[in-house]
Amino acid sequence: MDDIQQKTIVNILSTESPLPAYLFIKERYRKGDKLLFLAAPSAKADLEFMTRFLSIPIEFMEKIVFSKEEEFSYERICRRLRKELKKEEHYSVNLAGGTRYMALAIQEAFSSLHADFYYVNLRDNTIVKTIYNDSIDDDDDVVFPICHKMRIGEYLSLHRMQNDADEQCNFKPVRSAEYARTLFSYFASGRMDGRDYDVLETLRLHYRNRISDLRMRITDIENGLVDRDPAVPGLQRLLRYVHFTPEKDGCLSKEEIGYLTGGWFEEFCYFKIKELVPVDEIGVGVHVTRGDTSHDNELDVVFIRDNQLRVIECKSGISSQKLFNEIVYKATALKEALLGMMCQSYIFSLKKDNVSSDLCKIAASMGITFCGHDVLTDNERIRQRLARR
Repeated sequence: MDDIQQKTIVNILSTESPLPAYLFIKERYRKGDKLLFLAAPSAKADLEFMTRFLSIPIEFMEKIVFSKEEEFSYERICRRLRKELKKEEHYSVNLAGGTRYMALAIQEAFSSLHADFYYVNLRDNTIVKTIYNDSIDDDDDVVFPICHKMRIGEYLSLHRMQNDADEQCNFKPVRSAEYARTLFSYFASGRMDGRDYDVLETLRLHYRNRISDLRMRITDIENGLVDRDPAVPGLQRLLRYVHFTPEKDGCLSKEEIGYLTGGWFEEFCYFKIKELVPVDEIGVGVHVTRGDTSHDNELDVVFIRDNQLRVIECKSGISSQKLFNEIVYKATALKEALLGMMCQSYIFSLKKDNVSSDLCKIAASMGITFCGHDVLTDNERIRQRLARR
């Protein structure tokens, strides 16, 4: 992408997504450049956040906030800009962001100045440079790949979320990929019976989230000798059946109980993604919260590829239509409220797709991709689902 000595980088800030402006600055900014932000009144808070988020001296940043009267008046936008813009400046204008109406007015206002026009195409992770003139037959549009690769923590922070992504992206699996595949085969092939599920459910309800990090003796868990928690008969039989060998003989740690009661499926999904998709970064159990709210959301498996965030809700078992609907609504709310318009959300589950043909349709209607038993047992189908944008 051609660079000149000094320029003013122009972005239209949007309340929908900060990504186009941020990535354009990451690609185009060079030391000595200036930034100019254009915003509607509703995006004023976004403008203030962006100027704080960027590690660029404030004296190199300018802003123009349109009034409510100007926001939807083509002529007023043009007059305001032509009054404030400088003829001696060289502008690099990103037309992505804001409303289409505003973008048209901004393009017109800059057309009489020394300006280059660009568009950040988030779906293809590219920037298009376009010359606006009377000729449409000279094929002079140029497309550049976006070289900057965002990290998960960077993406979440840009969307104003406190997070522990840097820590969780150094995730250390409890067991190997091979053993996760082994457990998956037990569940997916129907080799687990009612007794096995009863053991795991009791462990999940009463032992999974214990505050203590101390190891518990397996015989004590079986006989109900851990505080007032119920007995879990058949625990040793289950561990032998699935060939699970505790790190310390005769005891289970909090991490191992978490693994047996669902963590294994998250690790299976983690390993499967790493196997099938060229990710830029991946993490497990990333916690996010926004503002001063105390509610903590946990992202089971999250990865980023080509500056698009992908979030996977891992549910090894979904026992009812009601529970499935709740999972879909939670994933949708999280996507809309926190993760941005370009985030892709998935539900991975062992539930067989053909048991209820409505599952995929319900999820799709809410913008979520459902991957059930039939998909997770077929690597090519997993690739196809994850390739969708």
